[in-house]
Amino acid sequence: MGDASDVHGQGAQLGEAFDNPLERLRLLSGDDDAIATFLDELDVQSPREREMLAELARASVLARPDRFDEDHRRAIEALESLRRHGFHGSQAGAGLGPFRLVVRWLVQLVARYLVVSYVKEVSTTLRNLYWMREMEAAPDSRELKLLRPARFDANYLVEIMRSREIGVPSFVIAGLLIPLGASIWRLMTGFTFDDWWVALVIGLVGVAIGVGLSWIVLRGSALASTRIRLAVREPLQAVWDSVGHCGRPPKDGTRKFAIIAIVLMVGVWVVFPAIVALALAV
Repeated sequence: MGDASDVHGQGAQLGEAFDNPLERLRLLSGDDDAIATFLDELDVQSPREREMLAELARASVLARPDRFDEDHRRAIEALESLRRHGFHGSQAGAGLGPFRLVVRWLVQLVARYLVVSYVKEVSTTLRNLYWMREMEAAPDSRELKLLRPARFDANYLVEIMRSREIGVPSFVIAGLLIPLGASIWRLMTGFTFDDWWVALVIGLVGVAIGVGLSWIVLRGSALASTRIRLAVREPLQAVWDSVGHCGRPPKDGTRKFAIIAIVLMVGVWVVFPAIVALALAV
């Protein structure tokens, strides 16, 4: 009777395991085709939901424990190098004579904001990822012995990378929007210039400031993007692959910054002269 009840209990547990989607996914772990087929049976079509369930199906804390330590140390080395060299050495404005020093300083200021912000975000994300996986690891497991010192490293990295980014967005946005806002205010209040050439000069100065700042933002974004790609994109992807089922490494903000600069440049080229013309007409 005892043997029969044990067999019945094991059969009930096995049936329950197969009835539970997460247990089924864990049993299928490692076979991507089988997981995809099972998710199709569950009628899970959203890419985000499929990715979430595939993560829940992972059978181990680390996907590549043999390579994790090496990939982790390589990523730390890459972040150190990026923090040191990521925003220095711009060659922008080579044909501007003595003004190139000011232009390069501004370009590097934008690049510094982007690089430092990205390094801080990556450091925090690494620490949190390692910490979560450390809590998931079994006591005295190999994964725990790998993750705990890596989490200590990432925690120290967060402290090291606490330097300020410098408030670049504030001065850039203010420099671009103040002339535009002043023109809109003049138009709405009915204020006009006594001489047409005064309005023309002010309009040209506003366009020059807007285009110049947009160009600086674009060059700074390009500098930061190139250095980030060269230094850390591959090492970070290797760490994420070794941890496994943890999404993708953080993206830098260079593309978003460049898009904002392009939009503002178009606005300065098109909207600002139109507003000046309307002000003259009024």
